Amino acid sequence: MAAIPAPPEPLTDDEQRLLAQGRHEALAHALALAGRHAVAGWVLEQVWEFAGACEHYARAGRPLDALRAAIELGRPDVVDRIIAVFTAADADTRQQAAALLQRKGRHADAARIFALGDHDPEARARALVRAGDRLGAARVLAEADRVREALALLEPLPERHGPTLQLAAELSWELGDAEAAVRRAQAAIRAGGADRAALSRLLARGLGALGHDLAAQIVLQGRGEAPEGAPVPARFLVRASLPASFSGAAYEGIDRVTLAEVEIHLLLAELQDGGAGDPAVQDALEAFHRRAIAAAALEHPAIRGIVQFDARAGILILPWEAGNNLRALIRPPGMPLPRARALIAFLLEGLAAAHARGLVHGSLLPAQLVCDAAGRPLLGPFGADAIAGLIATRTGALEELLTITAPEVRAGGAPTAASDIYGAAALLVALVAGNLGGSAPEARAVVEDALDPDPARRPDATALLARMRRRVADLRDLSMSTEPMGQEPGVMSDDSGLPGHGVLVEAAPAWDDVALDALLAADVPGLQPVLDRQGRRVALAAWPEGCRRLADDVPFAQLAPMAIVDALPVEAAAAVRARLTAGAWVVTPAGEWMLALDELLTR
Repeated sequence: MAAIPAPPEPLTDDEQRLLAQGRHEALAHALALAGRHAVAGWVLEQVWEFAGACEHYARAGRPLDALRAAIELGRPDVVDRIIAVFTAADADTRQQAAALLQRKGRHADAARIFALGDHDPEARARALVRAGDRLGAARVLAEADRVREALALLEPLPERHGPTLQLAAELSWELGDAEAAVRRAQAAIRAGGADRAALSRLLARGLGALGHDLAAQIVLQGRGEAPEGAPVPARFLVRASLPASFSGAAYEGIDRVTLAEVEIHLLLAELQDGGAGDPAVQDALEAFHRRAIAAAALEHPAIRGIVQFDARAGILILPWEAGNNLRALIRPPGMPLPRARALIAFLLEGLAAAHARGLVHGSLLPAQLVCDAAGRPLLGPFGADAIAGLIATRTGALEELLTITAPEVRAGGAPTAASDIYGAAALLVALVAGNLGGSAPEARAVVEDALDPDPARRPDATALLARMRRRVADLRDLSMSTEPMGQEPGVMSDDSGLPGHGVLVEAAPAWDDVALDALLAADVPGLQPVLDRQGRRVALAAWPEGCRRLADDVPFAQLAPMAIVDALPVEAAAAVRARLTAGAWVVTPAGEWMLALDELLTR
């Protein structure tokens, strides 16, 4: 038994005499009648009357003393009752209680104390490990979204313990490791996992994700369940896992019909089966679906297309893009302002087109914006903000939300065109600063009004886009490298493929200023992007690998979409038609037709 502390309050001389006479119970009764329960508990504790001491300490509102007496009493029911008292205690008191229990070797009870409040899940998990409950410890970490740590805690996996193998399978699936999830689900079924129905559904999902669709259907039918369809339709074959940029899990795969590379997003992979069927979750997915499909229908080069979107199943299939996501470009020492302006200008082109149709993006997080082969950032599916609540807590996602999202949206408001403008401006500052939330005074000065806390005072996408296209003092500033872009336009006319370097072009003397200004200011998606301009010198985006120019003898007027020329301002359209040749048309790897300004401006 531990040393008994001093009495909570001093005893009178008469009370001291009763103690000296050994009349502890009589003294405790008298003290209780006087409402002095703390001292009564202390008196009974002197003669190891722990049951009475525990009751008096509890009545006196001294849970730590009551817990100490209950531990000494050794009755599980009393310990359980006293532990429940700590529900109303403050965090510091609970911490002291857990420490007391751990000193007594009662680690499982200490974990119960940690479970009562907002304590570090790692402390609770450590207590459970000391108590010999590694499975319980792993579940604690998993509930705190520390999935990798939870899975590591289960290693080495037992061969015949079904509940442990089942949890390992579920954690593997959450990490996007479909192969491990299948292997461990099979082992859990053989070992008699606790929830055979859940294991079968998990096994079917994993088999479907790996392309074994028939096997997935057999697993479901074997349990008498109606096949709900594999997580990934049979048309797509999964090849590798990807970091999830929306919610759930993501994979790289192949479209078996077109043989094109795709991204497969299983938006509900982080939810349990009950949560996936929640009407609120389905409503959120339907809202995401409506906006995403409407924006993709614009077919704007700055907006990613959608191969397939099954809102009911939470499956989103996107075309694969060769570039990094925009988050990878936000790195020290930061990007030159002209280059950052060129990137954001391309995003703003897509936003301006969408806003004109009443469509709001709502989620300009850099991790969700990937770049194409030419290095241009693309707007991901519109409406991803509708499923923001499905995203598990991730440090990176939280940092992006706090630094890129408009203040009115962070406060709970619905995204608007003005909040999109705030996000685009915040991206410009982050690119130039080299980190999220960093300071870049030169960049901030360009978009100060777009970052205004009042949405009504922010410019619209068209106005901000015009500002992003302003001139620079030296076109070499566009490059991240200290070396100037030295490629000549003539190098670009190679029928075997166009090299992917930046291009500097000097407009030919035959171009008058009015026509040149109209062409370079035209907001027509089918034009080779203009990164920046200084007088008659123009910096153009490079053509990605795989682009092809038409051969000189091709009857382009019968093949090319002349609507691109018709959409130009009148002055520019006339000048372009006068110079139009087959070599001025480029077909991208995605099959898009574009007008090559590097060809037209030199004529």
